[in-house]
Amino acid sequence: MIVLSNKPGQLGNLLFIYANLFAYAKENNVRLRNPSFFAYFSYFESTCKRSKILNVVFYYFSFFVSKTLTKLKIKFPFIYVKSLSENEVLDLDKPDKNLNDKVLCFIQGWLYRGNILFEKYNEEIKKYFLPKSEFVTLIDDFFLNSFDSKNEIIIAIHIRRGDYKRFEEGKYLYEISDYVEIAERISQLDFDKNVHFLICSNETIDLSELNLTNLKMTLAPNHELIDLYCMARCHYIVGPPSTYTMWASYYGNVPLYQIQEKNNKITLDDFKINKF
Repeated sequence: MIVLSNKPGQLGNLLFIYANLFAYAKENNVRLRNPSFFAYFSYFESTCKRSKILNVVFYYFSFFVSKTLTKLKIKFPFIYVKSLSENEVLDLDKPDKNLNDKVLCFIQGWLYRGNILFEKYNEEIKKYFLPKSEFVTLIDDFFLNSFDSKNEIIIAIHIRRGDYKRFEEGKYLYEISDYVEIAERISQLDFDKNVHFLICSNETIDLSELNLTNLKMTLAPNHELIDLYCMARCHYIVGPPSTYTMWASYYGNVPLYQIQEKNNKITLDDFKINKF
């Protein structure tokens, strides 16, 4: 049994780790347990009935055991610990005997990736990470009341600040004015319908501060899951490099533009769907 025993990041990161290992477990007929996902179990139909308390306990137990065994270099024939460094990648498209055969396999790190398996189990992954019906209803109502989907191009802009002061030494920490300029440039692209921006952020945004008198904008509901799956329903997504927007792009097959440099020229060809 594979047990995910650390939390390298927030919802976006953990979704990609979970999804990749979900595909690996399906392919290799291995049991998978992910107590590290305890904060998000209540969001999805497939996991909402799991006990948060029990999984919190199991998570901290597995985290402590895996860290202790690694630090003390203790090995048991039936237990295996795999801990990836920050940029180390484990190719899940290749079967791993230790992952498959040990009674308990504690894994840590986040770059567990299997592109072939991810594509093979794409439909199962999307079904597994379908939000609970109550969230789907809230998203349906939000779009019905906020947008004219037939006559508007809906473009999600993810304003990621807060933790991005530290991420990559602040490389992708853009000012609100930068997002305004980017939105204005995007609105000038060759769309055949009126542009309506959906603003998502990990901090409180005041539309009046954006001074976007000529651009139509709507704030997302400001809930990490609802905002994520709202972006997955848009026609386009814009934001700094983030697994959060990448998941929305993947899940909804929505073209994504990642803001690598705030002053770069933007064309429609720069929007790409994130496959996995």
